[in-house]
Amino acid sequence: MRHVSKRFEYAAVMWGRDVDEFIRTALNGFGNSMFIMGLYYRRPNWAWPRWLRQQLEPGGRGFEPAQLMPFRNIHFKDWGMIGSIQGVNEAVIDPSMLFVTRRNIAFETWVYDGSRLYTPGSHGSFRQYLERPGYPAIVNEWDLGPVRLVARSMVANRSGVDVLLVDFRLTGLPGNYVVYLVTRPYNVDHFIEVNRAGIEGDGWFITVNDELALTTDREPTQFGSYGVSRDASEDASLGRLNSELYVSDDLGWAHAALGFNAIINSDNEWRLRVKAPLDPLRNTSHNRLLVRSTGDSDVNAELRNWDSINDREFSISVGGSFIGDIIRQSIANLVMLWDGGSITPGPLIYHLFWIRDGSYMATALSMSNLTDMGRAVIEELLRRVDPSGYFKAIDFEIREYDANGQVLWAVSKYVQFTKDYDLLKRWYSVIRRGIEWLEVNREMTGDESVKGLLPPSWSAEDTGPMDHHYWDDMWAIAGLRELNKVLRGINHEDHEWIEKLRGEFTDALINSINVVRARLGIDYIVPAPERVADSAMTRAIAVAWPTMALPLDNPLVKRTLEVTEGLYTLNGGVVNIHQWGTYGSYLTMNLAHSWALLGDRGRVDRYLTWVIEHVSPTHGWAEGNSVITEGGGQGDAPHGWAAADFIMLIRDLIINDSFETPVLLKGMPTDLLRRGITASNALTIYGLVRNVSASMSNRELVVSYDGPGKPISDGQYELLIDSPVIPKEVHCDGCKYDVVSEGIIRITHSGKFIIKITSP
Repeated sequence: MRHVSKRFEYAAVMWGRDVDEFIRTALNGFGNSMFIMGLYYRRPNWAWPRWLRQQLEPGGRGFEPAQLMPFRNIHFKDWGMIGSIQGVNEAVIDPSMLFVTRRNIAFETWVYDGSRLYTPGSHGSFRQYLERPGYPAIVNEWDLGPVRLVARSMVANRSGVDVLLVDFRLTGLPGNYVVYLVTRPYNVDHFIEVNRAGIEGDGWFITVNDELALTTDREPTQFGSYGVSRDASEDASLGRLNSELYVSDDLGWAHAALGFNAIINSDNEWRLRVKAPLDPLRNTSHNRLLVRSTGDSDVNAELRNWDSINDREFSISVGGSFIGDIIRQSIANLVMLWDGGSITPGPLIYHLFWIRDGSYMATALSMSNLTDMGRAVIEELLRRVDPSGYFKAIDFEIREYDANGQVLWAVSKYVQFTKDYDLLKRWYSVIRRGIEWLEVNREMTGDESVKGLLPPSWSAEDTGPMDHHYWDDMWAIAGLRELNKVLRGINHEDHEWIEKLRGEFTDALINSINVVRARLGIDYIVPAPERVADSAMTRAIAVAWPTMALPLDNPLVKRTLEVTEGLYTLNGGVVNIHQWGTYGSYLTMNLAHSWALLGDRGRVDRYLTWVIEHVSPTHGWAEGNSVITEGGGQGDAPHGWAAADFIMLIRDLIINDSFETPVLLKGMPTDLLRRGITASNALTIYGLVRNVSASMSNRELVVSYDGPGKPISDGQYELLIDSPVIPKEVHCDGCKYDVVSEGIIRITHSGKFIIKITSP
């Protein structure tokens, strides 16, 4: 490792990485890509994943020249996810019939019609959809013309083990077919190394690396195992497998296949059920029996568990829109990614615990009226404090100094929602250590532009190299502010100290921004004092949402939003150029949310429209969407932060409790009001809003409300309505009102009211 260019060495340091590890990772990645490229060139007719063919073939929608080595999925992250409420692992299901369990192991189906082999990477068209939003059931359809293969995927729990059940149904022209079920040394995102694969004759299980991969309810008529010297698709194209039970492959291409005779008569169809454990299970007789015994009763029990979630969660209905379905599935995605305390931002490559994503997802769970789940994540966040008081952002060694502020913010939001001050007292010794860490880890020397800021860190990763990212300081301000609200409300002795510290962070942020503005001659906020305007400004918009680090009427806030959208939006979506090279799903939601706080309905409508148009068929988003295909292209999918952001955005458009007085319809697009909106179980810091509805026609707005607001006297509440209808006549049943300003109406009520607002 000594013979390395100075540029490479400096690159490692600039990105905060150990030089030797940086080189080792780069070499391994390059070597793996060259290996796959060589295989593809030598065996182009093998069964390759759809995403790879689309990226390597000139006619593919996501074509990239092979010299760029696109051997990761960078354009087609449009897969769905299903899982149980309590389970740790989720199943990932690609539209092209590629099923991923145990995080990386995948299997798919092929069809042989007597003369040719059909594989999902090369033939047919696909459709994927949810059986019903809010439940773990996905339907895949593969249309080959003469025949059609439909798969219904569900998850059941048997003795604490989650099992994927896939029911295949083959219909079409009468004839004798062979359906192959094959494990693959790749998944929906990248290639993996599988060193051993085989067939376990006792129950006809396929095993991978000595663990159970799958079994079926039919006995196969063919079986085989293969390595890199010969792919199963070569034999399957001739209608038969090699009948080998086990294979070992040092190059990691081991895979196995089962073949089934599928006879379609003129009046019937052929069916097959596959059972695959989501959790790693050793190949033992006990585990084989457990998986094989999983059935419909276990599926129905799991569906009843989901009924209990759907009955109490936040929900919304918008006429002529599937926003309500997206909300329901976004909550379901958070629940699936919730692991009894730990929570992960994705089911596959992001199946790790991040404080940044975890704080956001915990708050969205609580806001969705699932506070028990939110609390479990909060407790996991607090367990991650180290002796210095720093909250360890992720399991591997990367310093992300937004973490402490995010933990304080999430804890405070939870307490505001639940009023559980006893828990706050039990947690407070850990919380205080986190505050002390923020106090002592600010820059006390150096350039005037960095004094008082947190040190350089990886921050939100997509922001770029290690700089003094304002994102970190904005989160510190947000966390201290929200915590101080809670402590001030209970007259805690620390609230003055925390408010003083928040003021110091705010002063340091403003001072740094002003120094940089003067240096660059600009009137907006750049990502860090070391930087100029670049696409990390998509994190600078956090000055509005989610941190509200500066007052919203500060001209810098609006101007920063305007400059960011002018430089880094394309066709209605926010683009992160210098790190991701994709649209940002939740970054676009952040911009929509920021404009909602400022009351700009037109801009909210623009960005919300993009978000809805780019949701996957199973109502989720990747972290970033490919600029080429506009499908998922960066990070994992469905992404937990994106799901959480959508929930928060829609809930805040209904009722926003971030202000001194809660506001109804702040930033709500008028198009949605004309469609008619009904929401229920919206948890706010003032209590549960049971129902709220709003509709607008011509020049009239009608709002019906059932729930609390800001308490002003015994049994009396206050809230504001941000009306797009300028009030000329107001009729209020169950409330008193006064017009505060153009479009803003203050309501005093006792828990229920109906108001009709009419303009000239």
